[in-house]
Amino acid sequence: MAAAALGAGVVAWTATGWPVGGIAVAAGVYAGPKLLHPSGARQVMQRREALAEWIQRLAGLLAAGTGGIEDAIGRSARTAPAALADRVSTLAFRIRSMGAEPALRAFADDLADGEVDALVASLILRVRDGGAGLVEVLQARAVTLRQQVQAELGLEAERQRPRTQMVIIMGVVAVTVVGLLAGSRLLDSYRDLEGQLWVGVVAVIWAAAFALAYWLTRPACSSRFLIDDRAGGRR
Repeated sequence: MAAAALGAGVVAWTATGWPVGGIAVAAGVYAGPKLLHPSGARQVMQRREALAEWIQRLAGLLAAGTGGIEDAIGRSARTAPAALADRVSTLAFRIRSMGAEPALRAFADDLADGEVDALVASLILRVRDGGAGLVEVLQARAVTLRQQVQAELGLEAERQRPRTQMVIIMGVVAVTVVGLLAGSRLLDSYRDLEGQLWVGVVAVIWAAAFALAYWLTRPACSSRFLIDDRAGGRR
């Protein structure tokens, strides 16, 4: 991506004679896809869908009644969804080497997701106190996660609309500028220092607009509660 951005910037600079324009194009090619098509929301949804599937499998193993929660997690690592396979394998290894609760807390820290914290809290309570009802809790958690993923997919489609509109506007502006540069001398005044300063101002305004669009359409984060409180220890 960096090489493509650099190449686009050089081409724009050479074609227009605008050094600031070349820099703006390079920055846009590099940062634009990240701002207009953020991958974070998709990754979170994929991970939560995988988490729901793993929870369902874990509940099934516990319902079968063969071994405790530590053994069930170890066996679930063999069939964990691809998006979580490495994390679950690491969790199973840590349970054997450092114990269930520290391993579960480390698992929550690795994924850094409030939904994972909720799952881990349920598992830690079972490890500490025992008792029945964990299977039902896990099954309910899996259903809730799948419902959240479906709702988030709908929200992400809504978020994509203003991003698409900005791409269309940017394309119209780019075509207009290229047409004016190729077919008239209306933009020749922007080749000097003062003109380049104005091009820079416009580029900054565009960058601010893209950053604002990204901020307004970013997905909400699920707050964590199993965190390391440096003053008071783990909670």
